[in-house]
Amino acid sequence: MTKFNALLLTLALAVSAASAQDEAPEQLASQKVRQRLELDSYPMEAIKVAVAANPKTPADILTTLATDKSCFVRRALATNPALSEQIKEVLAQSTDYMVIEALLRNTSLPNEATLLKLIVDAPPRTRETLAANPNTPKAVLTKLAQGPYYTEYLLLSLARNPNTPEAVTVQLCKIGDRLVRTFLAKTARLSPAAFGILANDGDLGVKSMLAANPLCPQAILVELARDIHPTVKESVANNPSCPATVLAKLASEAQVDTRSAAALNPACDAATLANLAQDKNETVRALTASNPSATAAVLALLAKDGSATVRSAVALNPSTSKDLLSQLAHDKTIAVCQIVAMSKKLDAADCNALASDISPLVRMNLAANGNLPQATAMILASDKDARVRSALAKNSDAPIDKSVFIKLAADKDALVREALALNPKVPKATLTELSQDDSLTVQTALAHNPSIASETLLKLAASDCNSVRSALLQRGDLPSDALSKLTAAEEVKFALASRAKTDPQVLDALAKDPDPSLRTQVATHPSTSATTLTDLSKDSSQYVRAACAANTAAPESLLQTLLKDPEALVRARVASNPKCPPALLKQLVKDESPEVRRAIAGNRNTPLESLSLLALDETAWLTK
Repeated sequence: MTKFNALLLTLALAVSAASAQDEAPEQLASQKVRQRLELDSYPMEAIKVAVAANPKTPADILTTLATDKSCFVRRALATNPALSEQIKEVLAQSTDYMVIEALLRNTSLPNEATLLKLIVDAPPRTRETLAANPNTPKAVLTKLAQGPYYTEYLLLSLARNPNTPEAVTVQLCKIGDRLVRTFLAKTARLSPAAFGILANDGDLGVKSMLAANPLCPQAILVELARDIHPTVKESVANNPSCPATVLAKLASEAQVDTRSAAALNPACDAATLANLAQDKNETVRALTASNPSATAAVLALLAKDGSATVRSAVALNPSTSKDLLSQLAHDKTIAVCQIVAMSKKLDAADCNALASDISPLVRMNLAANGNLPQATAMILASDKDARVRSALAKNSDAPIDKSVFIKLAADKDALVREALALNPKVPKATLTELSQDDSLTVQTALAHNPSIASETLLKLAASDCNSVRSALLQRGDLPSDALSKLTAAEEVKFALASRAKTDPQVLDALAKDPDPSLRTQVATHPSTSATTLTDLSKDSSQYVRAACAANTAAPESLLQTLLKDPEALVRARVASNPKCPPALLKQLVKDESPEVRRAIAGNRNTPLESLSLLALDETAWLTK
């Protein structure tokens, strides 16, 4: 630590002590502890820390750092994925629990023997970290399950770990708390033995979760279906693996929830569904009508049900026939007709009948139908309700020809024209005509349309409406002349500079802007040309030059120039650039700024000899 930093820390303590003279003794003691923790936490040899974490650091240097006096260096080292087994074994013997934590979270764990030694006297937190790591060897997970500590998080981590051996999972089914057993009951990794143990669990929640598990053996489902608790029976009835014979029995249960679950289960056979179709409860019948396994006879019966909810469910069922839908198209309930109007099974006669329905809600759904015939579309294009015409204008799936679109383009309601302007199936000529529209919402919609012509985009780019310009900026196909027009608007310049697909020529123009913040944004853009980056590297603002130095598209010659910049920030950005060549990094290894040297230490392109030199750098400073 430099004399200046030491003086700074001394002054900080003195000021804090002076301000605390009037505080109660216990408050003063608490403050001193906090000060000590902060002093221990912030001053660090950040350059050595970066070297320790760099996977490219030579093995002999890493070995030396394993016994470094700084806990920060050892903690950073423990995260390094390139550690040898020898170094991992040294770190595993550390008394600093944060070093151990970092080591056990490393993607490259110590070997099995080292881990088994480590957990002998390890505290619960260390054991929990290992239990949660999917790379932990099975033998270590087995040892963790043998105690002597059984925290809730340890057991849950073992239960969640995909590498946990089957024997341990079976053990957890016996010793785990309710949360652990409930979690296990839902998993797909249970063995037959584990299923058997949980099936006899005394907790209602555990058995309910198990009963809903699709991998639960059928023999166990049969037993669970006899459980005294309705909740367990309901879970069995919901299970797609439940045998049809079991579902037939559950379908006659007194509990409505159990019958409802059975009614919706696709595993139900025809006889069971026929019985459920005559259930006294409306919900049960509606769920039966929704079942994709329902037969034509069952659906035909339910299509005549007195409940609109049941008939709506029939209309929604993908198994419902075209003839049955034609019957439901004349239903007196709006909800049923709304659903039928959305079906792609309708023929021309059904569509024409629904086009004259008294409810605009029905006609709106029909107008959005992807199989809407041309003749019906022409009828709806003159509908008295603008919402219907708007739904038709948005329809990009139906086989509608240009005559319908031309008619809608002349609609007096802006809502209709706006919907049409968004439709990518509308011919370019019609879209061009809409660009003359006085409505800004129509122009904004046009700016979003991917099918618009280039000349129309150019015209929209001259708009002074923010919503139109913002919509254009979201496109990836703007011609360069349209982009050039947009650069004239101050409020969109930053959006252009941040936009991934902005043309390099536009970035060249933005680089000449008087605002240094905008020039900084341009300097960070990966598409900025080498010529423009070179110009910006001479900018009066160090932040613009730093952005150039950090740009991975910067040529080597430019980085060579910037590594001599008088500002440490700029040189540090050169040092941290992942594309900076080793030869240039080597030139910065003795830079006067510790932040520059720290950046070099963390760069994977740094030469080995430079990392060896930086490993001896003990400069410490307050990093926060």
